[in-house]
Amino acid sequence: STAAGEVSQAAKSPLTVRAIYDRDAPGVVQVTTTTKVKIPQTDWFGNPFGPPGTEVQRSLGSGFVIDKAGYIVTNYHVVGDAPFVDVSFSNNDSMKAEIIGKDPATDVALLKVEASSRALKPLPLGDSDGIHVGDQVAAIGNPLGLDRSITLGIVSALHRSLTSPEGTPIDRVIQTDAALNHGNSGGPLLNAQGQVVGVSSAISTGDTGAEGNIGIGFAI
Repeated sequence: STAAGEVSQAAKSPLTVRAIYDRDAPGVVQVTTTTKVKIPQTDWFGNPFGPPGTEVQRSLGSGFVIDKAGYIVTNYHVVGDAPFVDVSFSNNDSMKAEIIGKDPATDVALLKVEASSRALKPLPLGDSDGIHVGDQVAAIGNPLGLDRSITLGIVSALHRSLTSPEGTPIDRVIQTDAALNHGNSGGPLLNAQGQVVGVSSAISTGDTGAEGNIGIGFAI
């Protein structure tokens, strides 16, 4: 029983931030969506019957691999109804992804890529019920479209509530002071063992109107 206890204790030992990044970053992807939007017809060089234009809109977010079959978790609001979704890995390989499932009520979406199992680095899933206020957490993602970054913080509060993209409340949300910025959405929030305990989803800019992180981030 002592040996079993030692193994159990070792499994709970915290990793260094560097070890978490080295192990988990290869499983974090950048998610890029492309949507073509029609621009209303206007006077085109003085011709009211000129051709309507199209504008390509792109949005960036993050996601993470959950198994060797090529399934990737991200936020619903990252992909929405975009017809084209690409994911890029840490080695800069980029490939098309199919939206397999999406749930606006919890702001979660599931993607799938056709990739060899060797190219996929699934992240271990943890128990979000096992985290407590004050626990150390880390977030890996692509803030502001930059390459993978890791930020460190603690669990600031539990059981927060967010408003989902369809306007319904999402309960049991984790609040953290790990820096989350636009582009981190859909990336993993990790416990001290490098296991996923949440999906980084939103930041609160408070009343300042600030676009950047002010120490209040949320993960589903």
